[in-house]
Amino acid sequence: MAYEAVHEASHEPLQGRTVLVTGAGGGGGAGAAVAWALSRAGASVVLAAGDAEPLEEQAARIGAAGGHAIAVRTDLTDQVAVRRLVEQTLGAFGRLDAACNDTTCSGTCDDAACHDAACHDAARADVAANDDRARGLALAMRYEIASMRTGGSIVNLAPGPAGIALTRATARQLAGSGIRVNAVTAGGPDEVAGAVVWLCSDAATHITGETLTPPSMRPATR
Repeated sequence: MAYEAVHEASHEPLQGRTVLVTGAGGGGGAGAAVAWALSRAGASVVLAAGDAEPLEEQAARIGAAGGHAIAVRTDLTDQVAVRRLVEQTLGAFGRLDAACNDTTCSGTCDDAACHDAACHDAARADVAANDDRARGLALAMRYEIASMRTGGSIVNLAPGPAGIALTRATARQLAGSGIRVNAVTAGGPDEVAGAVVWLCSDAATHITGETLTPPSMRPATR
């Protein structure tokens, strides 16, 4: 079943579910588009990032459109803060069914013919940042998984090589638990948002440990 068909089968495939979106502060990432798509699909949404103002604006717009959303300013690199984020999610909505972790960052040149020293310095810095994002991703998933009491879905956006490896390893560890873990790379914000809704829905219960690239939803080359 293609992810576009989710909305044909049900206008609200996530009705009654709660989804946590980390890194939802907008900017160049897809977190804001994902939050809107999840709300339109019927989910209650928890928006988390380090900057409170854009989160609160998003939550207000979702509420004005008839959805349910709360904004929680969170240092996503701090263990105590992430634990409290999940506790606030359970306190507000009583459950956590899915999570979308947006680790998108600005890219660097991947042209093998490029001889710009500054460009290659940026690329090396991005590798280090990727490792930091993977550590933050591991922290987020630790508390998300612990709070998914009856199974669930985790989708990691643009996690980079280290994050993709972590996604696959976590999916293997959780095999048979009812919790699925996947990654989505590339694609425009609306395409990524549609993929996330699909992966969080019952239409994708057979998908775990995959790295998908919208709009085709073919697994990325391993």
